[in-house]
Amino acid sequence: MPYTSKVNVPEGFSNLGEKVEEYEMLETPEEEAAESEQDQKDEETAKYHYPSLYFDHAEALKSLPKEGTAVIHFKKVMEKTTTIDINGKSETKHCVELQINGIKAGESIEAEASEPDDEGAIEQGLEAASESK
Repeated sequence: MPYTSKVNVPEGFSNLGEKVEEYEMLETPEEEAAESEQDQKDEETAKYHYPSLYFDHAEALKSLPKEGTAVIHFKKVMEKTTTIDINGKSETKHCVELQINGIKAGESIEAEASEPDDEGAIEQGLEAASESK
């Protein structure tokens, strides 16, 4: 899945987005000072990685909206935590594998101030054209 900007997750949901850090080079004190000013600007354009679920042979999911909520019935089949030391920094990663047994779609969420997709734009254009006649 490609990286994306930070997503506003509805209240009560865990935000699984993880900020993607660019490769860090050793910096001089002057570069570090300039970087702190840039940090705030970078936060606005930061990229995030979100885990994804891929469903194969899932005809029952054809009616899911582009965005929304769902209840998933799962069985945890694997869980692992690893700690890696890189350049003196300790980084802990946790992964889990879920067997997805069922899914129940909830409410659809309208994306805030989003532009319609091509199909939606065509439908809106056709509706507007028929109303103007």
